[in-house]
Amino acid sequence: MNEKRICIVCVIMIFVIMTGYHFEKKSEEEISMEPDVVSSISMNRDQYLKVVANRDRIEDKEEFAKLLVKMCTENSFHTIKFSTDRGYATGIHMQVYLCDNDIEEAKVAMKIDYIQREYNEKYDICNNPEEFELFVDGEVTN
Repeated sequence: MNEKRICIVCVIMIFVIMTGYHFEKKSEEEISMEPDVVSSISMNRDQYLKVVANRDRIEDKEEFAKLLVKMCTENSFHTIKFSTDRGYATGIHMQVYLCDNDIEEAKVAMKIDYIQREYNEKYDICNNPEEFELFVDGEVTN
């Protein structure tokens, strides 16, 4: 009877370990597919970012640019968190690469600028989004 209990406990432990491994692997795969910042420079309160898209291609550049701006305003990148000690950014400038290797080869997939229509140091990306325009590869989006 005692051996049967030990066997059941072992089977349960193996099941728990395998389930945990499966969920951990799945979450790592999800994270690796998210865009992420690999370099950040702050000048005054403007952010200059190098972003890896972690994709083979970008289907809709405008939608992808909006996603990145949203991730900036929510401060939701995986490897970097922006300091807000001096306030939120007053502008964002991004160079987007499809993968890490493209950075080494300087193969920019797209450039994004999220800047104020008329500069005012009191405006920031979180509290005054209506004062900003989104540019993708130098062209204003809707």
